[in-house]
Amino acid sequence: MTDTTPKAFLDELYEKISSVIGGTSEDQYLCLTLPGTIINSKDFEYNDTDENVEKPAHVKANESRLVNKLFDACFVAGGDNGKLLPNQYKTALSMLSPQLNRELYELKSRLREVLMTPYPYDFGEGIVNNMTMEQVFYRLYNDYVEAKSKWNKEQLDMKEKLEKEIIDKVARHDKYLEWYGTVAESARVNLDEKLGKVLGVFSPTDMNIINAILNCGVGGEIEQARSTLSMVEELSPDGGYVYPVNLQPSNWFKLLKSSFTGVDLLESPAALSQKLRTLQLQRKNILGQITKLTSTIPSDEDMAEVKQKLAEANKAYKDKVEACVIKNIDGSVNVVNAIVDMCLEDENGNQKEPDGDTIERVVNKEAKAGKKVKKEDVEKLVEEIGKSGKECMKAQSAAVAAGEACVTAALDWCTKNNRTQLRELLAPLKENLATLNEDIEELKMQIQIARSVSEKTDTADQSEENAADVLPNKSDDYFTQIIINTTASALSTSSSRQASSSSSQTSASFFLGGYSSSSSHSESSESMSEEASHMNIQIGMNIAKVSIERPWFNPGIFHLTGEMFNFSDQRIAPESEVSLSEGEADKIRERFSAMNKSILPAFPVAFVIAKDVSIKFTSDTAISSSFAESVEDKASKGGGFLCFSTNSASASSKSNSSAVANSNANSVTVRFTAPQILGYFMQAVPADKSKHINDSNVKDFSIIGFISDFKRLMSDIVDKNKNADKIEKADEQGV
Repeated sequence: MTDTTPKAFLDELYEKISSVIGGTSEDQYLCLTLPGTIINSKDFEYNDTDENVEKPAHVKANESRLVNKLFDACFVAGGDNGKLLPNQYKTALSMLSPQLNRELYELKSRLREVLMTPYPYDFGEGIVNNMTMEQVFYRLYNDYVEAKSKWNKEQLDMKEKLEKEIIDKVARHDKYLEWYGTVAESARVNLDEKLGKVLGVFSPTDMNIINAILNCGVGGEIEQARSTLSMVEELSPDGGYVYPVNLQPSNWFKLLKSSFTGVDLLESPAALSQKLRTLQLQRKNILGQITKLTSTIPSDEDMAEVKQKLAEANKAYKDKVEACVIKNIDGSVNVVNAIVDMCLEDENGNQKEPDGDTIERVVNKEAKAGKKVKKEDVEKLVEEIGKSGKECMKAQSAAVAAGEACVTAALDWCTKNNRTQLRELLAPLKENLATLNEDIEELKMQIQIARSVSEKTDTADQSEENAADVLPNKSDDYFTQIIINTTASALSTSSSRQASSSSSQTSASFFLGGYSSSSSHSESSESMSEEASHMNIQIGMNIAKVSIERPWFNPGIFHLTGEMFNFSDQRIAPESEVSLSEGEADKIRERFSAMNKSILPAFPVAFVIAKDVSIKFTSDTAISSSFAESVEDKASKGGGFLCFSTNSASASSKSNSSAVANSNANSVTVRFTAPQILGYFMQAVPADKSKHINDSNVKDFSIIGFISDFKRLMSDIVDKNKNADKIEKADEQGV
């Protein structure tokens, strides 16, 4: 029987990203973070084209925070685990100690004994007895090098001198050869003499071999790594340390700009109309406060007229609204007010009411339980108000103008009569009223544009639209376009990668980006997920891989742990032969479990950026207004969809969200305006094969044994030197 279960969305996403920008290492894997982490390019901007400009401190700190955090070993993580790579790296280095090879140590000891053997030598001023063979060799070798350097300088000086004196190149060369033939042989004999003295003691080539042997062995890298780490760390104002990194491509922050156009980011007319209604209610509230505050001002010559005009304008608007009310329809006053608030005036001066679905959606969102208005009642009221809608709009505008005039006159009165406290209350109201007036006019223009675009979209070729609606407008350098076609039912399909995660998600919470809060929110999530269960989902985006370079981090050290001792019972990283890219799911889970019990199981080597993300929910049947409203509401307030976050990246943004939703009869499209990190490519640390410090091994010993044996060697050499001095003194005395 054919398995009709849809492929899990997580698997689809994971495989799509890995196939496009994934690595080939068996010890590397992609860790998706749910939801994505929105990033603001301004946090990382600097002049990267000028080599003389150093990366600013705040950029270093932001980059360090972004890429030096660690995650539990898994394919899907709900966030980082609170650990930092530099701290864990430092801990791992502190656990290790060099493990010295006895055979290598004995070889080195013999070589050191040879080098430190007393070597009497006559440098031309009598025999010197207090030098070792190594000291004699390097003194003679230094004499040879200085003589060679002096001869080279003589040749260079002569060439420069002849260049100044003789213009003709051939003549100059002949003159140089004449000089060279005169002095070269004596210089060469002098050099040969000095080299012969060196070779008489020891060959420079043999000395290089000895030094290479003395310098070899495992363990020195640990101290070098510790020293490097301490040298690069920079104190941060928050009390921590910044560990600088290099990100490739270096101009990655310049590539984050979205390719969405203004048309792409238009919200649906219904969503914009709902925002317009909200702004109208806010303006009515401010006008009400102005009316109350100005009522406390005496009706003198300056105030009597404006207060009267405001009262008359408010009454006129109220009368116009009541004239449109159908008395046998509950809540019709509120409906009429909502219709007037959302009415527009076209280029010919004609009124344009919102459609019935929009009105029903807005009014029922405001209505209390059990007071919902019916669609047929809305249609009746639209028809009724159509006869006098323009008068209602004019009356509303007149009331607003009267309120502006009243608050302006009141502020002048307060200044004239020195009423500071009342002025401080009225001044902000006037500013807010002016701001709301601007926002309302701007929103009305957006609604007109959105309606025009929506009407053209409805008449367009739907098959062509479906193919291109989620495709990013362009793909910048380093970015690759990907399209994922899935179904809502695939969100709840079990995924082996989701099982290997640090957090579990229900299909409902996953539908909304893994967010959850109150019980009412949970019920809303379930409702949305249930309604979307029959829908198809298209996801389009641009993705790129940004590589991380850390000059202070040397993971190669951990390949050498088999030659080291460990002071702790814990492992830095566990042993495993299971491939993290192609291994069986159960075995990968076992490896992840072991990794999460270790000190430094894996570290980020790159992160995945997604931008120009679009999610389109489509249905063969008409999408309910409640579903469209829920998606648009979620997009505007922040949160998430699937694995993408909609929270605003900027604290200065007017909106809490970086997403825009647009709906029509058969689809809802969500576009994410801010780039976000979808996950990190993690590299597993090589297995820790170090032995515990208390383990005994006949071939190897710790630094303790090295110190003890080295002290014995030095004691033997000192005794030999003393004996040599006694023999020398005896010879001098003729004993």
